Amino acid sequence: MNYTVGKTAKKAVALTLACLMLILSLCSCGKPEGTAAIKIKGLNENESVYSERQNHVSGNDNLVYVAKSGLLELYFDSVTFTVAVKDTSTGKYWYSLPESSDADENCKASLLSLKLSRDNQIYYLNSQDNSVAFSTASFKPVSNGIQITYDMALNAETANMSFDSVKKEELYASVTVVFTLADGAFYAKISCGNMMVSEDYKVESIEFMNYFGATTSAAEDDYIFVPDASGALIKIGSAAQDEYESRNYKIYGNDLSFPNADASADGKVNSADALVPVFGMKSGSNAYLGIILAGDTIATVTSHRFKDSGSYNRVGASFTITDTYYTGNPEDSKRTKYSGESYGGEIDICYRFLSNKNTGYIGLATACREVLIREGVLSSETLEPSEHIPFMLTVQGAVTKNSPHSYTKLSTYEQTQDLLELLKAKSVNDITLRYKGVLKGADNQDALEEASPIKGLGSKKDFEALRQYILTQKYDMYLDMSLLSFNKKSASVSKAAAKDIKTDSIAYTRANPYSAFSGKADTTSYLTAYSRVEDSVISFLSSTRNYPFDGYCVNDAGKILYSDYSDEVHSRSNAVNILTSQLAVLSNNHKVMVDTGNFYLLRAADTVVDIPRNTAYPEAECYVQIPFIEIVLHSIVDYSLEPVNLAEDTQKAFLKSVEYGAMPSYEWFCTSVEDNEVNAKYYYSDQLTQAADNYMTADAALGTLSSARITNHYEVQPGVFCTEYNNSILLYFNYTSETATVNSISIKPMSCIRAN
Repeated sequence: MNYTVGKTAKKAVALTLACLMLILSLCSCGKPEGTAAIKIKGLNENESVYSERQNHVSGNDNLVYVAKSGLLELYFDSVTFTVAVKDTSTGKYWYSLPESSDADENCKASLLSLKLSRDNQIYYLNSQDNSVAFSTASFKPVSNGIQITYDMALNAETANMSFDSVKKEELYASVTVVFTLADGAFYAKISCGNMMVSEDYKVESIEFMNYFGATTSAAEDDYIFVPDASGALIKIGSAAQDEYESRNYKIYGNDLSFPNADASADGKVNSADALVPVFGMKSGSNAYLGIILAGDTIATVTSHRFKDSGSYNRVGASFTITDTYYTGNPEDSKRTKYSGESYGGEIDICYRFLSNKNTGYIGLATACREVLIREGVLSSETLEPSEHIPFMLTVQGAVTKNSPHSYTKLSTYEQTQDLLELLKAKSVNDITLRYKGVLKGADNQDALEEASPIKGLGSKKDFEALRQYILTQKYDMYLDMSLLSFNKKSASVSKAAAKDIKTDSIAYTRANPYSAFSGKADTTSYLTAYSRVEDSVISFLSSTRNYPFDGYCVNDAGKILYSDYSDEVHSRSNAVNILTSQLAVLSNNHKVMVDTGNFYLLRAADTVVDIPRNTAYPEAECYVQIPFIEIVLHSIVDYSLEPVNLAEDTQKAFLKSVEYGAMPSYEWFCTSVEDNEVNAKYYYSDQLTQAADNYMTADAALGTLSSARITNHYEVQPGVFCTEYNNSILLYFNYTSETATVNSISIKPMSCIRAN
């Protein structure tokens, strides 16, 4: 694809800004806390004493006008010391607590809830029972908003003390929240570094605004929006019959510095990895979208569905303030508690409100796109118009056998060129090539500073011939690389690896798709200490300078993010600054491709590949996947879903990629192997004709739409979907076994058609 000069210039600016961010973040870190470990006996939990109901419910009777911005008005509840937002276009009030008429008799909702620990004791404080009930909440006006401070304790006497008067053993916490309106949006913010907490007590986590918009009732088409895979809707109307009540979505995935953080009990999903820090809810003719602008690296989104007394339809976020890990089971008499880095930055949630025809998920995605562009997370530049959509081709050069440097060659430079020529002969005229398994270690790469190209894939002359063909055809070729992970044979694990909260080297284990070659079902790598990343990138660029790829595909940093407790401690939020700065370095005179696509990494990205095709939680009648991420990204970057040929139903996977506006994607070997199952999945020969036909279908549908925005997406009738673009192009998709007719247009079974 061709890119505008503006986008190239923006990359240069991004490089400068990213380097500055890295310098400032490192300078502001101070002396790292490291890890503290203590032996504990058992674990005791202390709950707050429930105060009267009036402290936990909202309504209009006690609202005081505070500020206005656009169509929004902000109100202060003088009884509960919470806030409400009114959308004046519809008259809808969004309350911080459940509405009085909708809440149960023993409503325990709160605006703010803290989990704290000291030795083997866990304590819970909340804004309603531990501050409002003790008359220790206070407020003051701020520019276009209000600031509320909650002085919290387990009893009224302590809560009414000044912080300096509180005895060491007494629990006291003071948290200030700022609510403002700006640019027609609502912002809720906490400065974690300004929280005051009794000595020796640690705030482990905070739940914040988790009852915003909570309700027990729902219209037929009401939903909760959650960031599972490309996005998912939880239908909460009368059709919602599934049994589950709550689900969790870890922003940017689990932190692998916690041992067994990615383990699931009994094969069940504990949480879904979220690529973008968003959530939302529709209520009648109104909806809102929450976007976590700060604190995203420590956030978990949790959704709840109303089932019975005491529960509500609601969605919100909690934030891990202090990394804490307990060994053993809660029943164990002897355990160790590890306390690590505490987050001292801000929590900042932006709420955008929509009404009437904009309350569908397309409205949420459009609002999200606008905010992320304004915040600099996504580029404001759009792709240049083009005649063809790229064919996203991943080729595996080599895979390891029984050791990191013993290889099975699957796609040499010469074979890869032959494959490109075969595709060209079948009228596949635009190809983006991701070349995997080229660097030492292949599918389990050497440490980046040692990862030079494997010599067995061909001579320098062979590579130059491939490169010249790529240039002649105006294709793009990306070198696949592991920025963070490395095999244990390539570097000293004790020196190079990041450390978890127990200060053990962090091992990263995932399923091995090439087990037929190595005999190992899983692949285990180690994760690099962040202090080594900058030097590793410099060494890597030097060692690959004679192999002029158009760009680099970062295959790991777009799907994993971890804290590092090695000698130089780095939190996840600090790690983001390091990684974005290094992507800016990689993007200097090169393009950048990101695998999977954690959004914090997309500022310098030109292409995102392997966006998850399926939700982590199983789809069901009331749990439906939507193309939220694709609506946000379309026309800003090229993107693809996971490769079509790796899906169980390849034709459905192909149609879904076109429906979502994605490049058709395939991952192939150029060598036939003895394993028939592997051959059927990866060897290109038997798939080439069908893939070329699929590409022609995708190109006819999407070829001129690279710079267009997706403006609507919906199910026309059971099994038939429509995607609309802002240039009045409509694409229809029929996933049924019968011909479907829509507006006099016939769509054959398992096919798509474009209507201009």
